[in-house]
Amino acid sequence: MKRAFALTLMLLAASAAQADPGVDLVMLIDASKSMWRDRQLAPLLLTMTLDLMTRSAGASHVEHRLAVVVFGRSAHVALPFTLVGRDDEGALRRRLQSMPAEDLGDTDVLAAFAAADALLRALPADPARRQAIVLLTDGVPYVHGVDQREYDDRLRRFLDGRFAGRTSIDILLLARGASRGGSIWPSGVVHVEKAGITNDEALAAAHAVVTRLLGTRTVESMPSKSEAGIDTLVIPPYLDVVVFDVFRGAPNAEVLIFPPGASAPVRSGVDGVESFSVGDVLSTLVVPRPPPGAWSIRRSHRTARVRVLSQQFFPRGTLLSPAPGDGVRQHDAVSIAYRVNDGAGQPLRVMPGYALAADMLLVKPDGTSMVIPTQSDPASPDNGFCSTRETECAVSGRYWTAVRITTKDLSGHRLEVFRDRWSGFSVSPATRIDCRASADPSAARFRVQLRIECTAAGMPVDPRGLTSGSPGDLFRVALWRDGAPVGGALALRDRGGGTLRGPVRGTIRPGSYRLHLSVDRARLRPMFNIRLQPAELELVRPIPWSQIAMPLALIVTAIAVARWKRTTKS
Repeated sequence: MKRAFALTLMLLAASAAQADPGVDLVMLIDASKSMWRDRQLAPLLLTMTLDLMTRSAGASHVEHRLAVVVFGRSAHVALPFTLVGRDDEGALRRRLQSMPAEDLGDTDVLAAFAAADALLRALPADPARRQAIVLLTDGVPYVHGVDQREYDDRLRRFLDGRFAGRTSIDILLLARGASRGGSIWPSGVVHVEKAGITNDEALAAAHAVVTRLLGTRTVESMPSKSEAGIDTLVIPPYLDVVVFDVFRGAPNAEVLIFPPGASAPVRSGVDGVESFSVGDVLSTLVVPRPPPGAWSIRRSHRTARVRVLSQQFFPRGTLLSPAPGDGVRQHDAVSIAYRVNDGAGQPLRVMPGYALAADMLLVKPDGTSMVIPTQSDPASPDNGFCSTRETECAVSGRYWTAVRITTKDLSGHRLEVFRDRWSGFSVSPATRIDCRASADPSAARFRVQLRIECTAAGMPVDPRGLTSGSPGDLFRVALWRDGAPVGGALALRDRGGGTLRGPVRGTIRPGSYRLHLSVDRARLRPMFNIRLQPAELELVRPIPWSQIAMPLALIVTAIAVARWKRTTKS
């Protein structure tokens, strides 16, 4: 298993350019006496984790950092935080593989988590980076001379207090410790993955945990038998690579793998296919960008079999909105837009018959989350998705958009092709100011009169404190009359008591008006956010008879006088 993992990732590794923030992962390795029989597992696990992080860094253009803590009766940092995917990756791999396998006695898990906490807190503060801890243990914390119940309580309190809401924690629990280990971890803080006893079983469980953390996705599957000597395997779309483990069953047996509709099997050296043999009966076949559909596997020996070890999907994604330069403030209502990309970072072209769907979860700074309904984005037709409604950012801090991209395979089964854990946006703290707008369209006035009353927590707010300029310049208006846009402007003045009032230029003529009000964010101080209620006003301005009655009377009088003069002269 480790050979194929390393092979797959070695073939796919790429250099990250203009890398974005990634994950800071701390691996906690149990080296206690009870783990002595598994002393070969840790180097394999660490090497596989490094390979997966390197692949993720290159494909997603992010920077991941890895640290390792080894613990027993005490904990020590075997590897401080190190960037993965750099030129010294070979030296880092050799360092991980050569870590001494020694019996460190007791199992002080609390000391291990304390060391991880110190490593994470020593990093520069960066809300755009994720933090994660993975613990390999048999689930039996024990410190000689310490009351076990008290120790377990201290451990739970420490995890709740230090990591809840900010750090992802996964426990790789070897099977023999599952009877007790599953009950000592606080629910909602950690995720427990029960691993098997053998190295292969443990590595498979670890692979699922690490790929979930990194946002990549691999799938193990077995072909289904359709008739004697021929198996059928449904390969999903959007795969970057598929790795077949081929067991021929006998030295002279033959196993042939055919893509959909092909008359010739895949062979090493053709179309980028690579093959690696181990002994007489076992080989690994690596196929890049395999066509989706039903593949046929023909075998000449009844014991021959094929296992799909890894399917690596190539789609990735980009959060389009909110964009980094949007300057989102607390209490803003935001729309979320997301685009799916191919391996080169370009908008992904949909394969015919394999439409994509997006499930989105917004994780708030306090750790709570909410489902964001999405739809195809008309502004981004190439696999763009947008939220169907705006979401208010009620608290400040870092928001994460956890996006799951799925499609259906040839059999109609829904499958995940990408899970984005790295996209997000920051919201700066701001005090909410409620500004209620009302308008007077009375014909007795020369123009429509607008009134805006500003309050915070029900108390009037002096609008002069919201800006360094004139408070009347904070607000803008877009104006329509009888459905057609017309030029409009505001002339607001501070009337005291948190009130602005003044005429709306462009509203002299009678008709049906629609006023769309907005706030000039460039003039609003950063520590405030204005909520306009309502943002749009509709009103009808009647014909101002009182204003035209006098001019009309004068005109009538002038006409009558002129007629009288003509009559007198004649």
